[in-house]
Amino acid sequence: MQGLNVADAGISYLWLCLCEYSKGCVFVGMYAAALVFVLIKGTDTEKKIFLPQAVLLLLTVYNPVFPVVLNRFFDVNNEYYRFFWIAPVVFLTAYVMARACILSNGALRYIAAAVFVAAIILGGQFLYKDGYIKSPTIYKMPTEIPQLSEMIHKDADGRYDGDYFPRAICEFDYEMCLRQYDASIMLSCTREEYLTAVMGKLTPDDINSEEIYYPRLLAVVVLGTPIPADQFLGGMEHTGTEYVCVSTVNTSVCDYLEKDCGLRLVGKTANHSLYHYELKDSEGWRLPDYSDVWENY
Repeated sequence: MQGLNVADAGISYLWLCLCEYSKGCVFVGMYAAALVFVLIKGTDTEKKIFLPQAVLLLLTVYNPVFPVVLNRFFDVNNEYYRFFWIAPVVFLTAYVMARACILSNGALRYIAAAVFVAAIILGGQFLYKDGYIKSPTIYKMPTEIPQLSEMIHKDADGRYDGDYFPRAICEFDYEMCLRQYDASIMLSCTREEYLTAVMGKLTPDDINSEEIYYPRLLAVVVLGTPIPADQFLGGMEHTGTEYVCVSTVNTSVCDYLEKDCGLRLVGKTANHSLYHYELKDSEGWRLPDYSDVWENY
C-alpha cells in the first residue's frame, strides 16, 4: 500500500501513516477542532455522546503504541489507515460544521463557515485539480479491457455452458480491471496473492511449491521470470487457467509463452497480447450453486 511498515517505523508509524493518508493531517485537525468546539460550546448531551468516543479513539487508534501492539497479532500495515476515518470522526466533523455554520447566530456563523471552507481549500486534494480527464470508456476502464473480455469469450465460445467460466491471469492493474468489468471471467489468484508478487514478496520456495501453484504464474506474468516450461504449464493446469494476457512490448515473456510453453496467440490489442492454454480437463471454473440455500428462504 503506502510502503510503510510498523515493525520498522515503530511508534513513529502512526505519524507517518497520518501524513501519508491525511494530506498533512488536515482532516484529523478538523476533528480535533470539532472536539474543542464540543468541549467549550457543546451541550451536555453532545458531550456525553462525543467525548467518550474521542477518549476511546485516543487510547486506541490515535495512540502511537497501539499499531505496534496490534501488529504483533495481525498484519496491519496495509489496513491501519482505514481506522482514521471510522464513524465518530466523520460524523462529528460533519455535525459540528453543520451546527456552527447553520444553527449558530450572528458573526459566529460566518466565521465558522469561512474557517471550514478555508481548511477544505488549503488542505484538500481535489480529483479534478489538473482538469477533467474523460474516461476512454463508459465503464471507467482502459479501452483494452472490453476488447480482451470480448476476445476471451469469442475464443471460449462453445466450450462452456452457463455454469462454467474461463479463468485468466493478466499483468498488473489489468488483473483487477478485467474481473471488475466482466465477472464471468475468473482470476487465477486473489488480490492479496497478486499484491504479494507485485511487492516483491514472492520467494523461490513459493514458486517451486508442490502444494500451491499460482506463484508459478505470478513468477512469469508479474516478475518476468522464465521458469521451466513444464513447471509453468503445471501451474496453468492445476489452477485451471486458460488465458494469459501480457504486454506486447514484453517480447521476452511473449516469446516464452508462445515458443517455450506452446501457448496459442488468440489475438492482440493495441498494447497487449492474449494467449490460450488448452487444459487437459477443459471444464473451466464452476461457480458454487447456492440454489438450495435460497429455496429454504
